[in-house]
Amino acid sequence: MKQLPAIAQTFILTSFSFSVLSLLAVPTQAASFRGLGLPYSSYSYANGVSADGSVIAGYSVYIIDSIAFRSEAFRWTESGGMVSLGHLPSRPGRRSYSEANGVSADGSVIVGSSTSFNGREAFRWTESGGMVGLGSLHGSAFYGSANDVSGNGSTIVGWSNIFRSEAFRWTESGGMVGLGSLPGDDSSSSANGVSADGSVIVGWTNIFRSEAFRWTESSGIVGLGDLPGDNSSSYASGVSADGSVIVGTSSNVNENEAFRWTESGGMVGLGTLPGGGSSYSHANGVSADGSIVVGSSGGQAFRWIQSDGMVSLKETLIGEGLDVSGWTLSSATAISADGFTIVGNGINPSGQTEAWVADLEPIPEPLTILGSMAAIAFAAGFERKFSQNKSDEKDPDA
Repeated sequence: MKQLPAIAQTFILTSFSFSVLSLLAVPTQAASFRGLGLPYSSYSYANGVSADGSVIAGYSVYIIDSIAFRSEAFRWTESGGMVSLGHLPSRPGRRSYSEANGVSADGSVIVGSSTSFNGREAFRWTESGGMVGLGSLHGSAFYGSANDVSGNGSTIVGWSNIFRSEAFRWTESGGMVGLGSLPGDDSSSSANGVSADGSVIVGWTNIFRSEAFRWTESSGIVGLGDLPGDNSSSYASGVSADGSVIVGTSSNVNENEAFRWTESGGMVGLGTLPGGGSSYSHANGVSADGSIVVGSSGGQAFRWIQSDGMVSLKETLIGEGLDVSGWTLSSATAISADGFTIVGNGINPSGQTEAWVADLEPIPEPLTILGSMAAIAFAAGFERKFSQNKSDEKDPDA
């Protein structure tokens, strides 16, 4: 077989290398920001987001007159916009409302609370089954809310109330089971977040003051303590996918401060946004690996990462070239698994409360960077080989 010229071999090798590197490169997305809409010129609030950021859950408020209103849970997607989930069947003539608080990893399951025949009831919604009430821990007394759902949609957590609220864990096989409170205490509790597989639940329990907790089936409810300060309390709001990182708020008589908790490091305060004169911050959500935290500080949405600390989300979006003029981003309420999609609530340029979603530009992965470097090296090698071949054609004896 006739051997290909050296320049042809080099060209083929370089083309092949570029093809392989294009497969290894991590896709990028353009940064974007948008409001989610205002049905009937009222208000909208976003509370949860799917793992890939494509499905958002929340509720919109419909103003009926100067003293009456109605809210409805919604599911938002880019293609379908904001779609109402309705509410549970209720008594005739009763003002109905619902709100969505959490969404499964693929966006197919949404949980929240709704008025019903029995009061206010936690619900689970799916496209095929619609909104289904989850019942109550206390017989005929229905008053409660579902606050979060596991990645596969099978485990739901929240609270159920009669004279006091109690954290619960719901599964299709076991129904609603109360989690109790700290050992030796018979006070209120609420479950606010659950890990991807449903094995770790976080929330708060109240003795004489509130304390954040972490629950597992083997350990039960274990208190996480609080940040230093007089009469301190703490509340856990969210948890990483594997249950190892917990976020929330610790408060005392002077301030509220967002925290990030790990088993090795304990509870560590995240501070407040610089320059705002604010004495409070609250962490609402955390990425799957626990490295990115979002919340609110002094009425501004924030994003926290270890390298930069707490930074204004609005300033971050401006830095990425996005036009957010006229918007007040009041609070970031949830974050996608990869940390690039953040949802929250704010005041739009018209002065109305509106839910929003921000997609941040991903930082290139090391594999992508190495791939680019390798491609440059191949190109340089190709150029050298091409120059050498041109020299050989001019001097056959070389």
